[in-house]
Amino acid sequence: MKRLLLCLFLGFLSYITFSQSDPYQRQTFPYHATPEEQRLLPTWYQHVRSTTPPSGPVTAISEFQPMSGVMIAYPGRFGLPTNFIGQLSLLTKVKVLVYPASDSNTVKSLLTSSGANMANVEYWVINHDSYWTRDYGPWFILDGNDQIGVVDFTYNRPERVHDDAALVQIVNKLGVSRYEMPLVHTGGNYMVDGYGTAASTTLVQEENPNLTTANIQSMTQSYLGIDDYKLFQDPQGEYIAHIDCWGKFLDVDKVLIGKVATTNSHYNDYEDVANTFANSISPWGNRYQVFRVYTPGTGYNATPYTNSLILNDHVFVPTTGSQWDSDAIAVYEQAMPGYTIVPVMQNNFTPWQNTDALHCRTHELADLGMLYIRHYPVQGSQSPANLPVEITAEIKALSGQSLVCDSLLVYYRVNNGNWQSTQLDMTSGNHFRAQLNVQPGDEVDYYLFAKDQSGRRECHPYIGAADPHHFSIEPLGIRQPMDDQIALYPNPCGNQCFIRHDNGLLNNIRITDLCGRTIFETHSPNQFFKLNTSDWPSGIYSVIMEDTDGNTCIKKLVKR
Repeated sequence: MKRLLLCLFLGFLSYITFSQSDPYQRQTFPYHATPEEQRLLPTWYQHVRSTTPPSGPVTAISEFQPMSGVMIAYPGRFGLPTNFIGQLSLLTKVKVLVYPASDSNTVKSLLTSSGANMANVEYWVINHDSYWTRDYGPWFILDGNDQIGVVDFTYNRPERVHDDAALVQIVNKLGVSRYEMPLVHTGGNYMVDGYGTAASTTLVQEENPNLTTANIQSMTQSYLGIDDYKLFQDPQGEYIAHIDCWGKFLDVDKVLIGKVATTNSHYNDYEDVANTFANSISPWGNRYQVFRVYTPGTGYNATPYTNSLILNDHVFVPTTGSQWDSDAIAVYEQAMPGYTIVPVMQNNFTPWQNTDALHCRTHELADLGMLYIRHYPVQGSQSPANLPVEITAEIKALSGQSLVCDSLLVYYRVNNGNWQSTQLDMTSGNHFRAQLNVQPGDEVDYYLFAKDQSGRRECHPYIGAADPHHFSIEPLGIRQPMDDQIALYPNPCGNQCFIRHDNGLLNNIRITDLCGRTIFETHSPNQFFKLNTSDWPSGIYSVIMEDTDGNTCIKKLVKR
């Protein structure tokens, strides 16, 4: 009898100890759709909600733009190691969804013991069902009035009504406008570059069978400013079909794609996606730089390396103790020089999975007063006829504070020499220009720097000198064929298209339809043109371009 009582007592003590060391008790939803959700999903599109779109032009904000914090959730448990949350709090604000309010006491105890900076932790008492804030969290946009807002959607998990409804209260906490896009979607299946390009798997088509692909593209253009929406068959072949499980934009012209062994049945699927990007033109007019990370996803040690979190100048990469962890970190270091790459080891209670890792369980929060810089880089080989090289940019202080005019600069170096700077002068409104006095044969690195009265400082590219833009000036007497010097992108296009002459000035642009009728023409010499194609009917057009030397080039343009 005494032995029985002793066993019961030890068992109870073990239960108490486990409960205190693993406060992961309440979340019951799996990451995948439950049987009931699978039953409801085919008709879930009938439950979409809608408001008018934001005032245009709209720009979707990317993960690698300035952020003010990160949002996580505690539905009775964390999906993240508490020491990692502590790390985050030393760098930025951490907003924790808790419900009921008493859970904040538990969270405070857990994070205090992890060494967190509690001054950076804020509790948002908002009812929710799960810790997958990526999937139901906010999609930030900049509207045509230079106001940051949030686009909402109908979450593709029908039973998680509190998750789906949480965004209304999150937006209230942020104090921004919310726009309901009538689309069934999920955050893990959405990545965006901040320049009008987004990518998802074809899951978004499957979950909205009432919409054509053209309908989806038109809707995302109106609400998110997406001109080029790339939809891929899921190469991973898993139940989740989320793009963040195998791919990630690292910058406007950089993308990370998973890689598997040649013996893997999905090998060709991964290679098709990688080759599609490698042969596509980025919004900056160059071909995408495609980086590959080995993600065999076998055994206990998952390899979810694309499921990472970019937060300002840090990149947090999920690791599992796998033999491929160090290789994954090395790929990030190669692709993102200047960033601090931080491996985040899984915990034993909620380990990373190949289909659910760090990115899925966090959501960055845009800096609502960000110092916004939009710039189309000078790249490639430039003609000596273009000298001096002109750098143009749009700079906006969304804080409402004034720009510090003598701190709007282009830093540049010639042939790997010392960095020097030149002033960006205002041409009109938020538009600025500088000229670089470089010579034929020079190799030039440069980045933009801006500062406003709120104390914000930003660079373009974001990381600045560690990974600058680059171009060269051709030696005298060397000239490429004009066709190789013209970038026309995106092609096919949506509501806008860009034309860039890498080595000279375009003196005339004329666009005709299939009947030969001229629908657009300009005679203003320039190196870069932005075409508004929103009113053009879908079809194929001829773009006839003549440079200031009298050379002519004709390219085909497809309007969706």
